[in-house]
Amino acid sequence: MKKNNLKLSVLSTAIMLSLAGCGGSSSKSKAVEVVDVAPTAANVVIDTAKQWVPSTGTLKAVDSNGDTLTVNFSENGETVTADNGVYTFSHGVLELSGLEYSYVSLSGDAVEIDYSVSANGKSASAKLIVSEVMGDPLLNQQWHLRNTGQAAYALSDEMYEGLVLLYMSFGDTEEEARAALSERFAKQKAELIAGQDMNVVGAYSQGVTGEGVIAVVVDSGLEIRHEDLAPNVIPNRSLNLNEGAADRTDPTPTSITGDHGTSVAGLIAAKGWNGLGGQGVAPDASLIGMNYLGEGKVPQTDFLVHGFPGSGIAKTDNVAVFNRSYGYAFPTHFSYSELDEAITAYPVMNLRGGKGALNIKASGNGFGDERNAGSFCTDNGANDLGLTCTNSAFEGTQGNPYSLSVAAVNTDGHHTSYSTAGASIFVSAPSGEYGRYAPAMVTTDQMTCLSGYSGFTGGQIAAWTEAYGEEFVKSQFPFNFPGHEDNTNCNYTSTFNGTSSAAPNAAGVVSLIIAANPELTWRDVRHILASTSTQVDPENEAVTLTIGEGDTAAEFVAHQGWIENAAGFKFNNLYGFGRVNAGEAVAMAKAYDKDLGEQVITQWQGEGSVMGDDAMTSQIPDNDASGLEYKFVLTEELDLESIQFKFDVSNVDMTFGTDEGTQTTAGTDLAIEVTSPSGTRSVLLSSKQAITYPAYSFDNGDQPSYILKEGVFLSNAFYGESSKGEWIVRLLDTSATSFATTDGGWGSFVGYTNNAEASVLEGIAIRAFGHATQVEGE
Repeated sequence: MKKNNLKLSVLSTAIMLSLAGCGGSSSKSKAVEVVDVAPTAANVVIDTAKQWVPSTGTLKAVDSNGDTLTVNFSENGETVTADNGVYTFSHGVLELSGLEYSYVSLSGDAVEIDYSVSANGKSASAKLIVSEVMGDPLLNQQWHLRNTGQAAYALSDEMYEGLVLLYMSFGDTEEEARAALSERFAKQKAELIAGQDMNVVGAYSQGVTGEGVIAVVVDSGLEIRHEDLAPNVIPNRSLNLNEGAADRTDPTPTSITGDHGTSVAGLIAAKGWNGLGGQGVAPDASLIGMNYLGEGKVPQTDFLVHGFPGSGIAKTDNVAVFNRSYGYAFPTHFSYSELDEAITAYPVMNLRGGKGALNIKASGNGFGDERNAGSFCTDNGANDLGLTCTNSAFEGTQGNPYSLSVAAVNTDGHHTSYSTAGASIFVSAPSGEYGRYAPAMVTTDQMTCLSGYSGFTGGQIAAWTEAYGEEFVKSQFPFNFPGHEDNTNCNYTSTFNGTSSAAPNAAGVVSLIIAANPELTWRDVRHILASTSTQVDPENEAVTLTIGEGDTAAEFVAHQGWIENAAGFKFNNLYGFGRVNAGEAVAMAKAYDKDLGEQVITQWQGEGSVMGDDAMTSQIPDNDASGLEYKFVLTEELDLESIQFKFDVSNVDMTFGTDEGTQTTAGTDLAIEVTSPSGTRSVLLSSKQAITYPAYSFDNGDQPSYILKEGVFLSNAFYGESSKGEWIVRLLDTSATSFATTDGGWGSFVGYTNNAEASVLEGIAIRAFGHATQVEGE
């Protein structure tokens, strides 16, 4: 025991001596000091960025002490503050989670982003270097994809100066010319509103660019070797439908004045990020072209362009859309055809493994006029009132739900000057005006300056050159005229427009939706579009007509503006459910959990001649706000997806004009409205529309004495409502006015005389499309 105690004593003494030697004479121990080291940061290089597509990675920052780092970004010496984790720079946007970043280049520029990290009052700085961004030189002019307020080669300085000289040649002084033009240019530039676009960047940011889906362009042709289309054109799958075609797989047009289909194809799927031209809405989608328009087609054409067997399209091919930027127009209502309905229904009911390929249809360009009607819609006041001159329902293929009808909007989100309105419109999409005073579309054109809308032989270029001279035309169409530095080969155009542009823009969005979720059915896609499209022009005003005279006069709302139906969907005859929103639609597609169940189509229900019975004799009183009411009671309870109405309406005066060269107003005076059991109202026919000739049937020819004969109208305004209950249809004659014409149109009419006899409802029927109402909890 004593020996052990001695050892412990010696050990204690040794420890004390050791501590004394290290810490002075104090007998107390001192804690070891931990030194805080500053964080470190290093440059990060992004060398494979694509414009508008996220580039992801991790910032190279470390704090060796393990302290939490705070990250700050700056631009031009100014701190950039995050909004919900998103930093917005002049060139792009960056999202940050911890040190994980996702950067989207909006400008396409190579940039250096300053960042710093800090912890415990100490910091370090470095850069996020975007060394190169893959893009396309015309992308920043494609306002429909991302609207920054750009003019897309419209309202150019060259155009302004050319017009000054023109005005001076008419007798204006230079000061007068500049004052007038400056006022107009300023007004037009005020309509270039940033943000009014389809939000395709929102879709790309989710990694969706159209890869894996096929778009079929049914049109005048498609230049399959175009530099910006060829990478997406599926080899040997396109069809040349001309009877004498030497190469059946090549629908490249032979016209040199511009090819409609080539420009349409570019809007859907011009290749992206290849350093050429611009890009399509779905820049990684595949393309098939079919030259449907024109004379001399093979007998099977109508079936082939709908994907029937023999078209080369298998039922399992992932065909998302058939784009149909065409239609027939004449100032009449074309009779409905059950055969046409069956043909139109084939791709949506059978293709893509039974999930369906959608028919995307241009609504038409007849809002302001119908060329064969001459000055009719100016003379009868439709233009001044803001009512559509023709109706999307005049064309039979837009009378069924198997066509998705698309209207057009401008850079400010408002209706274009030409886009046909109607209750059958489903959505709208950008298209623009004519590319001079307001932007149109920048898209693909026939290759070289020897053919196409741009180049020496372009239809507009050639005609204007003959009329005004080369120098003036060059000033008015600087991008399309040979020699522009951004279009040296004339392979692109800046003046493509019409609902022919709106349809492929919507088709591109549908391609993105199906690429995001290939399991969606065609009805699911419609539901997504109805649910996510943007309500543009929210202050759009109603148009009201006064019907009758004196004490019996009353108002009729011919255009309602925006309505909200009982299911909560907002609808407008100008815009459908609104402008397509790619980002929102793709997000919904990815998370889609709606079960629409099996489609249910009710039988036609009605009375009179349209049901094969004796004709009704119900008169529609002239210039009477009460009109004629007819009521249906539907007993089947469906959640509506669309609804059809069929009419036979006659008037003995509805012929091809009188010996005196006048025509009756019976057709243009007719208006039709429908009220659902839920109280929602839809205007099928607003009146003052160009029904100046008897109804026409492709099966039976002219239908004298009929305003409508087997005339079908589709309404989407009741989407989501219940079908069950009482439906009220009201037919009115809205005017007793006669008027002269400035231009008599195709029939050379000198005027229109109020109908002497009342129009007669001879038959009426209703048919609903939808699905069984889901009971809560099932």
